[in-house]
Amino acid sequence: NAGNLRQADPGNRSIGQEDEIMRITNTMMINSTMRNVNSSKTNLSSAENQMGTEKKITRPSDDPIIAIRALSLRSSLSEINMYLTNNIPEAESWIGITESALDNMDGALGDIYELCTQGASDQFTIENRSAIIQVLNQYKEAVYTEANANYAGRYCFTGYRTDTSFTFTDATEAASLKYRIPQKLKASDLDQVSIMKNSVDVTNITDIPAADMPEADKVYRLRLAYSGCSKDNFGAISIDGTDYTPTAVTYNEYQELLENGNATDDFYYVYDTGELLISDNMYETVKDAKDIEFTYEKDGFAKGDVRPEMYYECQDITDPADIKEYHQKDGGQYITYTINYAQDLQVNTLGNKTLSHDIARDVDDMCNALQQVSDIEDKIAKLKSMKESSVYSDTEKEQIQTMIDASNKELDYAKDSMKKLFSKEMPRVKAYQQSVDLQIADLGARDARLSLAKSRLTEQQTTFKDLKSQNEDADLEEIVVNYTSAKTLYQAALNAAASCVKQSLLDYI
Repeated sequence: NAGNLRQADPGNRSIGQEDEIMRITNTMMINSTMRNVNSSKTNLSSAENQMGTEKKITRPSDDPIIAIRALSLRSSLSEINMYLTNNIPEAESWIGITESALDNMDGALGDIYELCTQGASDQFTIENRSAIIQVLNQYKEAVYTEANANYAGRYCFTGYRTDTSFTFTDATEAASLKYRIPQKLKASDLDQVSIMKNSVDVTNITDIPAADMPEADKVYRLRLAYSGCSKDNFGAISIDGTDYTPTAVTYNEYQELLENGNATDDFYYVYDTGELLISDNMYETVKDAKDIEFTYEKDGFAKGDVRPEMYYECQDITDPADIKEYHQKDGGQYITYTINYAQDLQVNTLGNKTLSHDIARDVDDMCNALQQVSDIEDKIAKLKSMKESSVYSDTEKEQIQTMIDASNKELDYAKDSMKKLFSKEMPRVKAYQQSVDLQIADLGARDARLSLAKSRLTEQQTTFKDLKSQNEDADLEEIVVNYTSAKTLYQAALNAAASCVKQSLLDYI
């Protein structure tokens, strides 16, 4: 028996000892077999999931390294897609609309310049002066209308005030507004204008002696941003810290003072034409000034007028109980889009950096000069018609002739003043055009930068898509091989289990 065997050979482990140490029960065999079958089934399920999803993993625990890398790649790809599908198309649209508006501004200013060259040599005929006035006004309106360009309801030239147009677009609203405008002027804004005195009055037939012939007086002027200003509530003129109180008059009142020799004050605030007229003895003080400021009010605007808040730190005082203050940001109100990782691009162009508020006033001056010449020509034509009429006596006709002579002299002054004005406007308009061209060049540089960023992002998008695919997507050929192998192993495990589990104690009896 087993005991005798152990005593006979104590140095060797007997069969009985082996059974005692490594006894395998049916339950153990069944559990082991089921674990092996389950392991094969797990491998088959994993291969089947890969085949169905075409992905290497279905949950992070399958492979944490792949999962972590997938999160990083997906995050980067999502950010790239955001730039390519949202930010860059938005920036492209904004820049495209701005570029179109700038091109139109440049074209209108170029046409104004051509009219300036014609006016400087007085190439306009009597018949087309009125038409030229209308054309100039249309060009002025066109220039500032382009500054109202908007993209998706947001105005492109108004800085942070994207909900506000650059000019007044509602005539009723504009007429109801009242602003207080502190305007800073420069000594370089000082110019000289001609003001006619002793003009001929066609309604009063009289003999005009040589001493009473029309004359053109030269007056120094600082022009304000707006005409039609309020007579009251204006401040002192501050010149390098020294305040001077101007006398408020209309243009006609100033002409009368000039004719009578009573225009003796140092400063006149001509509120209807929006000008500060300066005496000769104050010219030296003003021409060397470094800081000039004048505060005035304007009650009522016209459709197409530039909003004061686009240029000045002004106040809307329409409602005294609700005064609105406007401020200009140092450096400009620039809107930027993020177009790439840590790369911002300015998408807007500021109207106050592109267009000068003086453009409208310069065009108004040219139109007024043309209108003055046209009015005098009409006056001369009427006086000639009166002279040829039988209604008037010979004495009256002699008087009318002196009026015609005086009007011709007045016309010479007006034409000379007009030609000088148009000659002076030529470099100014060219400077305005150059300012627009500078913005076009700057916009072109930003557009090129945007295109470069778009090209780089497109390449990065392709690269990250490839990396994401390599990290996550399974090789179909490899999946099929693995699946077939797992399926074969699973079937073999089932067969082995079937053979093993069916054994019982009866098989050993």
